[in-house]
Amino acid sequence: MTVAVIADSAASLSPGLAESRRIGVVPLQVVVDGDAVEEGVGISPDEVVAHLRAGDATSTSQPTPAAFDAAISAAVEAGAAGIVIVAMSRALSGTCEAAEAAAARAPVPVEVVDTRTVAMAAGYAALAAAHEARAGGSLEAVAAVARDVAAGSRCVFTVESLDHLRRGGRIGPAVAAVGRVLGIRPVLEVADGEVALVGRVRSAARARAALHAAVDDALAGRAHPVVTVHGVGAEEQATEAAREIEARHPWLGPVAVAEVSAVLAVHAGPGTLAAVVADLPPEA
Repeated sequence: MTVAVIADSAASLSPGLAESRRIGVVPLQVVVDGDAVEEGVGISPDEVVAHLRAGDATSTSQPTPAAFDAAISAAVEAGAAGIVIVAMSRALSGTCEAAEAAAARAPVPVEVVDTRTVAMAAGYAALAAAHEARAGGSLEAVAAVARDVAAGSRCVFTVESLDHLRRGGRIGPAVAAVGRVLGIRPVLEVADGEVALVGRVRSAARARAALHAAVDDALAGRAHPVVTVHGVGAEEQATEAAREIEARHPWLGPVAVAEVSAVLAVHAGPGTLAAVVADLPPEA
């Protein structure tokens, strides 16, 4: 069986990387002042940051089932006899449900994987799945690899303000309350599919130190670790963080710095710094 892999755009795969690994990408939408545009096509993360800083009404929307229908049709036309869709956490978006609706009427078997995470934590799951598919893995094997990599990943981040996550309904009231304490910088993690508070510090420097400590902990005992750093309107800080991780772990190899999905930028807000750690086969 020839298995195709499709991811949603919240996996934050660059167009070049997705194309080189033959991963189809279904875009989520960013809504600015009532106008919806597909991320990666009609709006970039930098443009999202500009809208947020200008105070423009900015929100997001999940892909429609029709968008998944189109991606499935393209994969079938390219020869796929089965498809694995790697989707962002069901607890944070209706993307999984849209994918499942499309899968139910697809002309070939389609397995939808709820990664229970976001950004490159989901992106690495898609890359591992695509590697398994290229090696001739079955539909079940490709989906299992995606689930395993996603489950073993960690996505830790700090934000300047919890307002964006609170407005988007991505955090509960207990976490949101932390943001109302003057001078507190929250340290967050996507855990069990949801955004959880894992620490609170008193400065941006201490927030970055907590991020590095989380990466140190996440790297322990991994066979083939990979790390990506994301920044939202914080490219310089993301590059500095990546270089520091390399210096702390010289055996690790290059740490990637990647744009986060524009949709995730809406919810995290400017000044967000994130680190993703996962296990990935070297060939993937």
